[in-house]
Amino acid sequence: MAYQVPRAVWIRAWWKQTMLNRRTLLVLTMWAIMAVGCMFLLDSMRLLAILPAFFLLLGPVNVYALYAKSVDSEPQLTDPKTLQFSRTRLAFVGPDWRNEMAWKRFKGLSEDADYFYLLPQHNSLCAVIPKRAFTPEQQQLFREYAQHRDS
Repeated sequence: MAYQVPRAVWIRAWWKQTMLNRRTLLVLTMWAIMAVGCMFLLDSMRLLAILPAFFLLLGPVNVYALYAKSVDSEPQLTDPKTLQFSRTRLAFVGPDWRNEMAWKRFKGLSEDADYFYLLPQHNSLCAVIPKRAFTPEQQQLFREYAQHRDS
């Protein structure tokens, strides 16, 4: 199954995965609480609310910029590639590279209307695979293999 994932899709998937992470949401919530708390300080100290509010707003922008730089520096992500998969393995094959791994290297699979997202065991960033690269039968087989990755 041949496919290519656009730069914007990688950035959006990784950004969303990071920003909706429980730890990230906790930190952003703490910054928001600090910003609101500073509003109750003495008049001359209320300006301190600007600092946590700044970090609250700057965090998501910085994460986006980080992932944009990461995608731009790794051409394998946006290379045209082919996915080959069996009950036990997946192989991603590009123009001058091949990356093969067992299903058990992934802890889960999620999906939306257009993409599959494979979540690795030891890395927080998902692999993105467009559903249009599969026939409906292959999509179902892919889901089955991902769900039974330990067997």
